[in-house]
Amino acid sequence: MTKSALIMILASICLALGSSCSCDRDKAIKIGFIAGLTGKNSDLGVAGRDGVQLAVESINASGGIGGRMLSLVIRDDGSNPDAAALAVESLAKERVAAVVGPMGSSMAKAALPVAAKNGLVLVSPTSSSNELSGRDDNFFRVMEPNRLFAHHLAETCVKLKIMRVAAIYDLQNSTYTAEMFADFREEFLRRGGRITAEVSYDSARSPLFIPLVKKLGVDRADGVMVLANSVDAINIGQQVRKLSPRIPIISGACGIAQRDLVQQAGRSIDNIIFTLPVNGRSDKESYLLFKEKFAKRFGYEPTFASVLAYDAAQAVVAALRKNPEPSRLRETLRGIGTFPGLQGDILLDSYGDPHRKLFITRYFRGHEDVIE
Repeated sequence: MTKSALIMILASICLALGSSCSCDRDKAIKIGFIAGLTGKNSDLGVAGRDGVQLAVESINASGGIGGRMLSLVIRDDGSNPDAAALAVESLAKERVAAVVGPMGSSMAKAALPVAAKNGLVLVSPTSSSNELSGRDDNFFRVMEPNRLFAHHLAETCVKLKIMRVAAIYDLQNSTYTAEMFADFREEFLRRGGRITAEVSYDSARSPLFIPLVKKLGVDRADGVMVLANSVDAINIGQQVRKLSPRIPIISGACGIAQRDLVQQAGRSIDNIIFTLPVNGRSDKESYLLFKEKFAKRFGYEPTFASVLAYDAAQAVVAALRKNPEPSRLRETLRGIGTFPGLQGDILLDSYGDPHRKLFITRYFRGHEDVIE
C-alpha cells in the first residue's frame, strides 16, 4: 500500500469518526415524564404533563441545550405504584437522561428503587411525602415536604379561628394523605385546636360519600379537612355543602387545587382553603408570560401542578447545561444550589429538597384570593 493511499484511508476514517461524533452531538436529549394521565387523579397528571411539554418546547425554541434539542418521552402510571415502577423501567430502556415525575407520593416511593437500580434521576413536581426527605438518593423535587404544608395549614386555621376540625382522607394515596393529616393534627393540637372527627376511606372501592360525610359531624366542627383526589374532593365538598353551606373546607394542594375542581364543582368549592408553593396572583414577569403561553397552547389556565412541572423541567435543564453528562446528573443537581423558577429562584439543598415560600389560597364564589 502506498503512503498516499494510507493517508487517504486514515482521512476517511477520521471523517467518518468526525461525522459520527457530530451525529451524537446533534441527537436529541430524551427527558422522561411519568404521571397519572388516566383515572381519578388524572387532572394533576395532565396539568403536569402540559407544564413539562411547554418547558421542552420553549427550550427547543431557544436552541436547546448546547445545540441539542429535547425530546419528551411520556408514560402514564394511572396513579398506581406498580405502574410507576414499570414506567421507570420502560424509560430506562429509552435511555432518557432524567425523569420528571412521578407526581404522586406513593408512585414516587415505588419508582425510586427502580430509578436507583437504573442510575436514573427523578425530579418530581408534586410528590411531598416526608419519607422522601433528607435522603442521599436519586430523588429530587420542587415541592416541599408534607410537614411544612401541614404546619402552615395548622397555623392558618388558628389565625382564621378555625379551632375544631373534622377530617376525611383517601387511603389510596396514604403516603400523602395520612401523613399530611398526621402532621396537621400534631401541630394543630399543639396550637390549641381540636380534631372532632377522623374518617378514612379507600377510593378504589367506590365509596358512598353521603354516609362518610355524615360521620364527620359537620355541625360540631369549624372546618372540614379533605385530603383526596380532585374527583372525590368535588363529591365530598358537595355533600359537606348540603349539611353546611358556609363551613370552611381545608385541604393540601394535591387533588383539591385542580382545574376540574374549579370548573366542575360550582358553589361546593366556596370557602375552600389550601396551601400551595405557588402564588396564583403573582405579577412576576416570567410567570405572567408562562400563563399567557400556557393558556394559548393548551386552552386552559395553568394550575399549580403545571407551574411546578415546568419548574422541575427547568431544574433538569439547568443541571444538563452545567454538565451534559447524564451519568453525572445526580451529583450536578446536588450541587446546583439555586435555579430559576417561574416565580423566582428555587434553592435545592444537598438532599434534593426545595426551599421556597408557601401561600394560603382561598376560593370564594368563583374568585381566588391569596392569603400570605
